[in-house]
Amino acid sequence: MKAAALTLCLLLLAPLAQAAGEPPLPFPGLPPAACAWLANVLACMDRDGSHYSVATLGHDTYLRGFDAASGQRWAQTGTRYGRLTFFSGVSSDGQVWVGSSRGIGWTHISRFSSSSGGQAKLTCGRVSGCSQQVR
Repeated sequence: MKAAALTLCLLLLAPLAQAAGEPPLPFPGLPPAACAWLANVLACMDRDGSHYSVATLGHDTYLRGFDAASGQRWAQTGTRYGRLTFFSGVSSDGQVWVGSSRGIGWTHISRFSSSSGGQAKLTCGRVSGCSQQVR
């Protein structure tokens, strides 16, 4: 779940990095992913072979990815209403998750739950990084 939370945080912040015209920054202690973007699509691959893509269309965000460590593929869709985003996703093993994220200044607070019963709150800031509270 921790890796999924870090991935989620990166995916939530990736459109912000793209909008600024700069490549996404890695989490502290992690090597940067190789990324390319064009118009409204961002695609990245890390050194382990995991990859993901982010596409935006209006207020909607579409994510797809592959986690090399687990061999799982996943997809997530989100819709933004002002500073609030609702999202849902599914992985190739049948896991489903839903959640919301809201932006407050440079900080994003996300709450999500999965079909396996897991729940978490993830707070990510551009300066402070990410912290997770599992419930």
